[in-house]
Amino acid sequence: MRITNPLREAGSLVFSGGMRMENSPKSEGRALADRIVNYSDTLVAVVFLGVSGLSIALADPDIRDSINTVTYWVIGGNIGMGLLVSGLLVLLRRWELDLRVDFPTPGKVRRYSRYFYMARHIIVWLSITQIVAVLLLSSLE
Repeated sequence: MRITNPLREAGSLVFSGGMRMENSPKSEGRALADRIVNYSDTLVAVVFLGVSGLSIALADPDIRDSINTVTYWVIGGNIGMGLLVSGLLVLLRRWELDLRVDFPTPGKVRRYSRYFYMARHIIVWLSITQIVAVLLLSSLE
């Protein structure tokens, strides 16, 4: 008697929702490309939350006073972090596109994918600009 996996059918993986995914190198490439998109989104979220946390911390007068002596270093660090994150987003996007080259994609999907890529950069740089403005304004007090 041979025991078989009920979730596997003739070279395909069947997930609990009935979704079927081919078990091939191409499907693995697509899955990895999807994971890269998730990494990009997570990277943007980390930057946004970090900047938001610093902004909230600056509401405390003691923290604001302690940062005033190194304001320009903190600004430089945040700009450097923005450059690093933008570079990582570009690298992740190139990897994603390289993995998706084998899959035909409608023009509308490609266009919206590009919009999401640009939106990630916009969120990063609006966050960095916001914390730079907050730091500059707090140093004027």
